[in-house]
This record gives sequence, structure tokens and C-alpha cells, in this order.
Amino acid sequence: MFNETSYFYDFNINEWAELLAETVKERPEWVRLLFMSMMLTVFVVGVLGNLVTCLVIYYDRNMHTATNYYLFNVAISDFILAFGILLELRSYRKTNLGTGSDYRYVYEEFGDLICKVHSFFVVALMNNGILTLTVLAVERYIAIWHPLLLKRKPIWRRVMKVIALIWIVAICEALPEVWTMALIKTEKLAICFIVPTTFARLLNGLLALVTFVIPLSIMLFVYSMIAFKVNVIQRNNSRDKIFNQRDNRSRVNKLIAALTVSFLVCWLPYFTIRLLIFASNMRHTPWYAQNWDLLLMVCSFNSWFSIVLNPMLFSLMSTKFRKALKMLWTTKIRRSPEMTRSVMV
Repeated sequence: MFNETSYFYDFNINEWAELLAETVKERPEWVRLLFMSMMLTVFVVGVLGNLVTCLVIYYDRNMHTATNYYLFNVAISDFILAFGILLELRSYRKTNLGTGSDYRYVYEEFGDLICKVHSFFVVALMNNGILTLTVLAVERYIAIWHPLLLKRKPIWRRVMKVIALIWIVAICEALPEVWTMALIKTEKLAICFIVPTTFARLLNGLLALVTFVIPLSIMLFVYSMIAFKVNVIQRNNSRDKIFNQRDNRSRVNKLIAALTVSFLVCWLPYFTIRLLIFASNMRHTPWYAQNWDLLLMVCSFNSWFSIVLNPMLFSLMSTKFRKALKMLWTTKIRRSPEMTRSVMV
């Protein structure tokens, strides 16, 4: 049933397939419809929200700052990533099998190749978002503690080099994971999932550290230092020496701190799965049979929900963004009556 490669020789693939068949159970109709509705909402809001974010930053020159360039990169990545939800939604459609009804994953229609390709693009795009938010936090830390360091090079050139490096690292992190993914088939199930070989378990342990523990630690340290700096400045009544009304840096820092909290909420379940694959005995853990299916659903929704939180937080917490959005609506999308009359004259 399975095409075993050298990576799989140290693990019983059939046993893993049987475990998944037992734990990934057929869900009640209302659960399936609720989950699909939530995912569809995430898709619509994610596409529109990230598209609006990109348009506002692109058209408004006042939004052309280092912080917004990084947020633009996240929005582009999340906009592309949102379309991966369509494949996820198809996986939850109800189909009729010879023995009854089941929820078949769409990968079965296309084979192992689409499983690996889809996994690569999703992981690479998600890694790009994680790395960008981490770099963004470091950028704000340097801007507050060592502002002269950021004035030595033009903003555009410096940020573009960093973003290019982020994409390279994101792709390099995603490539090894392709070799751990496989299309696992049973009589009732066809699922694209990690095969917990020795290589896959070590890789997931490493990626849990690189994509969650290290970024979260950096963000917590950076924002603790920023909060400390702000408190010291406020006590000395010299806030204007670092913050100015035009840049409104305090609001920017609140925004990025909120993005950090959203990072924790969205990626903790995914980190938990990586940690379980790395540290647990996959053959002799009764816990999986009771909770694995629920953890998969939570992980799936929370990781996709990240594409909604970023633009929502950006628009809700930034007065500058809301003003730029209003200006975009007035001048580009729906021209004001004054402009319309002037054109007619």
C-alpha cells in the first residue's frame, strides 16, 4: 500500500496508518459544516484583509516605512497562503464510499506529488510570516535602542535585502520537511501527513525550536526591552527625544506586540504537534486515540487564522492606516464628489 523509502525503514508505516485511521474519525455533520463555515470565513476575510493592506501600503507614500514594508511582505504571503484553504475545504467534503459515508482528503485524487508540493508551499509561506514578524520586532528594538544604526543605509535597500534573506531561509526550512510528508492511505482514509521516522522526528524537534521557541523568545525579550525603555523615558519626561508625533512609534510598538500575542495563539497548537512527534512514543501512547483528531482540527484552524489576525490588528490598532484606507477609498476606489465634478468640468 505504501512506497517505503530509506527514511521509512526504521518505522512501521502500516502501524502509523492504522493509528491515523483510528484517531482521524468521521465527524458529525454539524461539526463538519461548522468547521467548513469557519474556514470559508477565514478565507474570505483573509483574502480581502490582506489585499486591502497591500493596496493601502502601496498607494500611500506616507505608509512607505520600514515597518510597513515588512507588514506588506506578510500581507503578500498571507494573501497567497489563503488560497491553500480551498484545498483544505475540499478535503472536508462528504463523499460516498462503497460501505457508507466518509470524509476523504482531496490529495487522493492527485497522488503523493500534490501532497508534497502543497505542503512545501504552505510551510514556506507560513515560515515567511513567522520570520518577518520576528525581524520586525528586532527592527523596532534597534529603532528605539540604537536609532543611528538604521540611518546608515536607505530604508528601501536595507529592507529589501532583509526580506530576500527571509524568503531564502523560509524556503530552506520548508524543503527538508517535504521528505517527511507522504500520502497515507487506508480503507477509509487518504491523508497527507508527516511520517514519524527518526529523520522526521529529529527534524520536527529542530523546527519546533527554530520556528516557535526562538522567535517567541526573541519577541518576548525585544518587547520587554522596549517597554523598559518607554517607561524610563516617560519618567524622565523626555519622550520626544525618541518618539515623535509623525512616526507615532508608541502605536507601532503596540501593534507589533499584539502581533506577537497573535503569533503565540496561532502557532502554539502547531508547535505542540511538532513536539509530540519529536518526543512521544508514537506506537504506545493511548492519548493519541482520544485527542489527536481534536488537536489536528485546532492546529489547522489556528494556523490558518493567522492570515486574518495580522490585517485585522494592523487596521484596528493603527490610526495612520485607517486614515490611509479612508484616503484610498476616497481617491482610488470611490472618487469624492469634488473630484468627480472637477473632471466633468
